[in-house]
Amino acid sequence: MVKKIDESEKILLIGVFLPGLRFIPPNYILGGEGIYVPSQVEIDEGKVDELIERFEDDCTRNSIEFRVHKDLSPYSIQKLEKESRFADLMVIGSQPFYENLQGDLADEFFRDILHDSECPVIVAPEEFNYPDHVILAYDGSRSSVFAIKMFAYLFPDLSKGNNTLVYATQKHHNALPDEDYIKELAARHYPDLTLQELELHKLDYFHTWLEDIPNPILVTGAFGRSGFSEIFKRSFCTSEIYKNSYPVFIAHNK
Repeated sequence: MVKKIDESEKILLIGVFLPGLRFIPPNYILGGEGIYVPSQVEIDEGKVDELIERFEDDCTRNSIEFRVHKDLSPYSIQKLEKESRFADLMVIGSQPFYENLQGDLADEFFRDILHDSECPVIVAPEEFNYPDHVILAYDGSRSSVFAIKMFAYLFPDLSKGNNTLVYATQKHHNALPDEDYIKELAARHYPDLTLQELELHKLDYFHTWLEDIPNPILVTGAFGRSGFSEIFKRSFCTSEIYKNSYPVFIAHNK
């Protein structure tokens, strides 16, 4: 995905190598400035240097402009948070992350990254086609609206393609939250937009429905309090995330 984004608009990819982290391609955090991302295991400095060289070779081979930040001080999560403050976008490869951080440790570390990141995050499977259908998960919350706006700002070309705004309702109640407002916003950034209503009791089938859409990317705020957000929280902030076959764009207002 990093390569495809760079082909669309040239980026600066920052490789951040932190203590106690193992770097496994293609776990990237990126943006106008970006970060090369890791899984946390014990590792010696010689291994870090070897993986920095691999990162540099990958970027050079794909003609991606890059920088390397190497920091062997402690507090890797805090360092990663600071790096995200100066990045436009973070991209995390979900399968390698969970394969190398098992159980509760993976869940805790992953939740910390999502919660503390100061830029939007894309969680991506190991292999997927570049998205051509954008699914906007909307529940009326501040974070869901923020995610919809941030995706349009970062991916204006994708926003002009096939898009579906999905919203959850109670049974027999089909009101779109703040309907006039969200339609006005969406019309400016997503000209080809379909509205899709899902009843709350059917949200457990949401991912099955999404898997049937060709090459989707899901856009969500993820940290709201609605029924919709609770489904996302269970799915994207736990070890289940690595089973998804599509990327997920997450942005939230702190």
